[in-house]
Amino acid sequence: MRKKTALALAICQLILWPSLGLAQDDVISQGQNRVDANAGTVTIMTTRNLGSPLMTAALDLSTLLDAGEQYADMRVIPVVARGKVQNLWDILYLRGVDMGFVQSDILAYLEDDPRINSIKSKICYITVMPPEEVHILARKDIQTLEDLEGQKVSINAKGTGSAVVGPLLFKRLGIDVLAENEDTGRAIARMKEGDLAAHINVLGKPAAPVARIKAGDGIHLLAIPYLPEIADVYLPSNFTTNDYPELVPAGEEVQTIAAGNVLAAFNWEDGHARQTKLASFIDAFFSRFEELKAPGFHPQWKKVNIQASVSGWNRCTPAQTWIDSHQPAAASANMAELQREFTAFTAERSNVASTGFSEDEKNALFEEFLKWRNTRQ
Repeated sequence: MRKKTALALAICQLILWPSLGLAQDDVISQGQNRVDANAGTVTIMTTRNLGSPLMTAALDLSTLLDAGEQYADMRVIPVVARGKVQNLWDILYLRGVDMGFVQSDILAYLEDDPRINSIKSKICYITVMPPEEVHILARKDIQTLEDLEGQKVSINAKGTGSAVVGPLLFKRLGIDVLAENEDTGRAIARMKEGDLAAHINVLGKPAAPVARIKAGDGIHLLAIPYLPEIADVYLPSNFTTNDYPELVPAGEEVQTIAAGNVLAAFNWEDGHARQTKLASFIDAFFSRFEELKAPGFHPQWKKVNIQASVSGWNRCTPAQTWIDSHQPAAASANMAELQREFTAFTAERSNVASTGFSEDEKNALFEEFLKWRNTRQ
């Protein structure tokens, strides 16, 4: 009897919902419909490395900005992606993608592509993100980049940022290698077997896959000198024993370079619904940006300057509009942060005492500090 009653009620519901003008989805959602659920939702393509600073940055944005009883006001959805090169194509062509982390060297990599002007016009950046170091792991018999001439070198998996750095770096330096696409785990195994000379990985230091390598594995970090041929695209950096105690002896360092990152989006025309949604995200993100520097969020946010620009890229219109309208306040906050960093910078140096410098000397030192800091943005 109960089964018959339940069946009768189900049939009545199927008959009555359309007559009342209600879709089944509306009834199930109990007040939220597809329009509400998608109105404030944006997606961010991240990376495959679940513990990376960029993945954590996307999760931080979700934690900070998700709002509304059912996240109808704003919802940030991080999407695990193939890599930062694939993110560019996904932003341009994949449905439902609003933003993604992209390496800033991608435009230099594509400079000979006939589509480059179209790509530049359709892609824009919201803010500059912290750079990540280029790790070249090599067999012990490979001592310099020139030793890789004619050798088999893994540039990591297709679609990753490493697959951009490798070809661009070797092209700029005139080194002809036999490039292969291999994941890190398999590449390390092949180096131990002697079948591969080196492997490239772009990861923020210290990177777990590199930290797992032991001193006796026959693999080392290959130095990348900061040369004029690459200075317009990459930043100088280094590895120390604090980063990789198994690979860098105490008191020594290994030179390397760092690849810049941006949070990029499709360059929608003014008035487009997707542009309006992007503008809402940018307003919420930039307005609450200082909160991301508090404990509980990734410490790399302290290195982000939302006013920083990147050569060769166009900033998204809503981002530039926000910065222009908040310029005095943003500049004041940025200068206060710089002063705090400068105080820490001088305090760490035993030969710098605040009482031992004239005002002119302090100003000159501050100018040097700014130049030093800019190389690390």
